Amino acid sequence: MHQRLGLPSLHGLHVFEATARLLSFTEAARELCISQTAVSHQIKALEAELGTTLFRRLTRRIELTEAGKAWALELGEIFARLRALNRRLRELPHDARREVAISIIPSFGTRWLVPRLGKFLDRHPDVEVRVAASEHLADLMTDGFDLALRYGFGRYPGLVSQKLMDDSWVVVCAPALLQQKGLRTLKDLEKYVLLQDDSPEAWADWLEANGPLKLRKMRRTELTDSNMLIEAALRGQGVGIARWSLAVDALRSGSLVLPFPKARTLPTGRAYYLVASRESLRRQEVLTFHDWLLSEAAALKQPL
Repeated sequence: MHQRLGLPSLHGLHVFEATARLLSFTEAARELCISQTAVSHQIKALEAELGTTLFRRLTRRIELTEAGKAWALELGEIFARLRALNRRLRELPHDARREVAISIIPSFGTRWLVPRLGKFLDRHPDVEVRVAASEHLADLMTDGFDLALRYGFGRYPGLVSQKLMDDSWVVVCAPALLQQKGLRTLKDLEKYVLLQDDSPEAWADWLEANGPLKLRKMRRTELTDSNMLIEAALRGQGVGIARWSLAVDALRSGSLVLPFPKARTLPTGRAYYLVASRESLRRQEVLTFHDWLLSEAAALKQPL
């Protein structure tokens, strides 16, 4: 059975490699910024650890023993590679090491983040951003993400969580649609196709909050992806009940309107949360992107 041999002192090997390369205790001490006495002590300790003599001490010089030559040959190559690796990694372009990876649900990424992302990229040309849109709940510890935007209730154990914004249901439509059939009262909704996403209770809850009113004729189109619902509303395919967070930019630009601007806002019961590991937030580029997202969200105001 072979005895397991522990590694000798790495500091001792470093001192030996410099001394063997320079064949001088004095020159090795100067290169390593330590005293000549310290070099001598390290060499003696290493020889004792290895159980062999590495140098022959002559009157005014030193020379390697056969064992010393064998160690010097191998260590010379190893330390040369380490020095080259150190130079290469330290000389990488600064921005090559400054990437922020974020996981986000597709609808919010398309309707909210991407329209604003250009502002961040212009302000921080040294930071690369990788946005991954998925309905899958990413595990920040194993999936390689620095940040995630989640739509839920704020309970994310083990992560730093900050509320980005609350959300509400709003009824929206294309401006041209109002001119076709007239939409002045809630009962007029019977003339329209009602668009909804995968929250079928949203229309009933909104109508109850603003009526109460039960529509007798309700032709509905369900689009389980919230982004598709916004797109259908933009194209005048019906009146949609949409998440305010996804409709806000279209409402501000006038491509969507609120047909009932005085209607009560109905909270969805969920909010957007920005989550990250504490380790990720120690990186300046991640913290910069994190704080920028919070500032962008703070600039928005919920409808009255």
